[in-house]
Amino acid sequence: LMPEKLAMPKSGRLDVRDELGFLDEGSMTLCEFCEAHQLPYPAENMKFHIRPARPEEAGLFYTPHPEEDKWLGTVGHVRMDFGRSGNEFWHTWWPRGPEKLNSPAFKAELQEVVDTLRESVLKSRFAMERFCYEHGGKIDGGYVQNYGYIVETEHHRYCLRCNPSPGDYNCYCTAYDLDVQRQNMARDKPLVGRVTYANGDAQDFTDAEAFLKCVREELPYRPTTGFRYEVLTDDPIVRKAVDDIAFDLYGEENPHQQEDYEPQSAPNMMLGGM
Repeated sequence: LMPEKLAMPKSGRLDVRDELGFLDEGSMTLCEFCEAHQLPYPAENMKFHIRPARPEEAGLFYTPHPEEDKWLGTVGHVRMDFGRSGNEFWHTWWPRGPEKLNSPAFKAELQEVVDTLRESVLKSRFAMERFCYEHGGKIDGGYVQNYGYIVETEHHRYCLRCNPSPGDYNCYCTAYDLDVQRQNMARDKPLVGRVTYANGDAQDFTDAEAFLKCVREELPYRPTTGFRYEVLTDDPIVRKAVDDIAFDLYGEENPHQQEDYEPQSAPNMMLGGM
């Protein structure tokens, strides 16, 4: 098992010298092997990437005021526990948003997310306790220590509040509709750009300078982080500035002039991105 692709020389033979070892660990998947030996698991192999919550995201894991639920595009939450044995799996769905958000596509994705997490953090109470210990993610709130983890897809954000203590509900998974969030953000303050990474992290920007700073700092590391950006504004100054950064990275000068970025009347004009 290798966490990275193995490049074979033209000869078709590879000299491993003394670097080859045999482990008697039984049947093991690549994901389990990487976790057991603290090796990086390839991001492209991950269907859903789970990450620890940042301290400022703690509010996403608790039920807010109904108006805030509406603004965040909250679909609802799943309440889960592992029963007395710690190996059962009981769950209840609580809707918290308009029924149209609870679409068949969302239900299918939620089922797939939960099924995937049943292989790790939601496998059992013991597995959750171990996962929290190894991955961190402590968040404030509650009468016991809770741990927060986030899974983000193209259209939804799933926030897991984990409590591996027996005698209590062990997890709340709150689902948010990102399309609703983006619409509300655009109405309140238009989005300038959005960046994503191979590990599933994403960030929306309403401040042009902050967006340009992020692109300038993160673009050089794109081969290792999977950094991608999308320009969401038609502001010609911002669009040209982003292209300037991209061309400069490769030691070239942007061949386009400022007037080339002025709004065009042509239909279906596309905004830039990488």
